[in-house]
Amino acid sequence: MNNDILVVGSVAFDTIENANGCAKRVLGGATSYASICASYFAHPSVVAVVGTDFTAQDKAPFIKRKINLKGLEVKEGKTFHWGGSYDKDFNTAITKFTDLNVFKDFKPVLSKEQQNIQTVFLANIDPELQLSVLKQVKRPRIVACDTMNFWISSKKAALLRVIKQVDVLFLNETEARQLTGIYNLISAGKWLLKKGVKYVIIKLGSNGSMLVSEEGIAQLPPYILEHVHDTTGAGDTFGGGFTGYLASLKSWDNLTAIKRAMMIGNVMASFTIESFSVKRLASLTKRDIDKRLKEYTAMLKF
Repeated sequence: MNNDILVVGSVAFDTIENANGCAKRVLGGATSYASICASYFAHPSVVAVVGTDFTAQDKAPFIKRKINLKGLEVKEGKTFHWGGSYDKDFNTAITKFTDLNVFKDFKPVLSKEQQNIQTVFLANIDPELQLSVLKQVKRPRIVACDTMNFWISSKKAALLRVIKQVDVLFLNETEARQLTGIYNLISAGKWLLKKGVKYVIIKLGSNGSMLVSEEGIAQLPPYILEHVHDTTGAGDTFGGGFTGYLASLKSWDNLTAIKRAMMIGNVMASFTIESFSVKRLASLTKRDIDKRLKEYTAMLKF
């Protein structure tokens, strides 16, 4: 149970266009990327909803990674489907359509077993739903939370209530500035610390990630790739790898563990962006991960 991680959020289909081509109706959603990534370090159990169009083939990456799908609800109707495109720099997604379908009425309900899982990753969903999950979990030792600009603009009060109850908050630099009204990211991070969160992780896209905490501040670069195929899900992968790694530790609440988790997140995200969907991420070996972590560590030395 100590090495289990509860991942709550969306399992979806994505249709993506970018300079490398088009991927239609491929597996996506924050919970997909986060749980598959976390599975290399811990034992994920997901809470999400899909439609009756979600096939055994769609489930295959989860099954391959031995992810607990007892909390994957199947409802009559279609699975959440998002479509978007990227420009040449891959930094900004332009949404073309968002069909919520069965996800529109998603209400996460945890089993007794899931209520006792000690590591919780609240993927990017309505903060009201995140609050409902926090009411159901019993004694979590780690709670990490992701969010997005839509919730900051539409549910800010609820999001601030979530932040009071979590250990780690993930958000990108635009979201950090939007939520706090502060342009400088260190100052924005310190503002969020005053709201109750212990560690603020600001995702910087092609510039890596930044940590703001009471114990210290750090910025880690990304693992540098010559070719980027698609950046969809990179942030969710980062969060899943970061939190999954912490779940594997007996003692996680220190600067050394958090920095190492950032390294893990950056490296795992670098695999995701090598393909559309979870194709590359779901096919990794321990050797692949260890090799890239070694390369990344060497890159940081001078």
